[in-house]
Amino acid sequence: MMDIGASLYAGCEIPFDQFLSMCNDLGMNYIEIQTEHPYTPSEMDRKRINEVRGLADTYNFDIILHGPLFDVNLSSLKEGIRRASVKFMQECVELASRLNANLLVVHAGSFPGDLSSDLMHKARDQLHSSLSELTKVAVNSGVIIGVENKQKSEDRELILYPDEHLEVVEAFRDQGVRAVLDIGHAHTANSDLANYTHLLNDLIIELHLHDNAGVSDDHLPLGAGSIDLQGFLEAVKSIGFAGPAILELKNRHDLESSIGFLRKNGILCAR
Repeated sequence: MMDIGASLYAGCEIPFDQFLSMCNDLGMNYIEIQTEHPYTPSEMDRKRINEVRGLADTYNFDIILHGPLFDVNLSSLKEGIRRASVKFMQECVELASRLNANLLVVHAGSFPGDLSSDLMHKARDQLHSSLSELTKVAVNSGVIIGVENKQKSEDRELILYPDEHLEVVEAFRDQGVRAVLDIGHAHTANSDLANYTHLLNDLIIELHLHDNAGVSDDHLPLGAGSIDLQGFLEAVKSIGFAGPAILELKNRHDLESSIGFLRKNGILCAR
């Protein structure tokens, strides 16, 4: 059994209070807020933080904060950009703490696909430097850093395959870093999701759920793509994962369809 939530994604046109009401109607336990406009740290003053936290408390939701999708690269080969990225992410840690969110999801970063693969080790060193700096703030703030795998694209993501995910998270396990497994992203890299799940095992702190046909990151409802969801869900049960699992979908219809799929498979906790 797992607890379910929904992503308040960048560009969502549903007002925050209506989004929470919808999630409540659908029996969810979590909301995951992306730190893009209007939820970046500089836009979230004390009044707005109190409003967001107060509305979430009204529905008894736990908040998870998701780091930015754009303009940040913890693995950048350009040191100035890496440092600026770390600073922004440290601000996100502070925002998570003020929202009483104990988990901040982060992307590891990437480098241009047309650069030599020999630079991978340099980008990985940059990522390790960034996480070293970020975890110092996170530990003091009581916030867990959840590092997410990314989808296959023109750029080379630092965490694309299961062994890359494991290596990074294991290196920072003692600093409280854990893994966020995005099954849609993993499917674009042709990863075996059951094996992926067993490899990360108790390091997994959160799941991101959506489907696709294995070519692009389409964020389809569960069952509408080609992911072996039955095999994945069996693996999730076998490691005893209990949530949160965040549906990253585009509208209420897709959320309802996916929740129905999860209930049919008997792995959704009742609210």
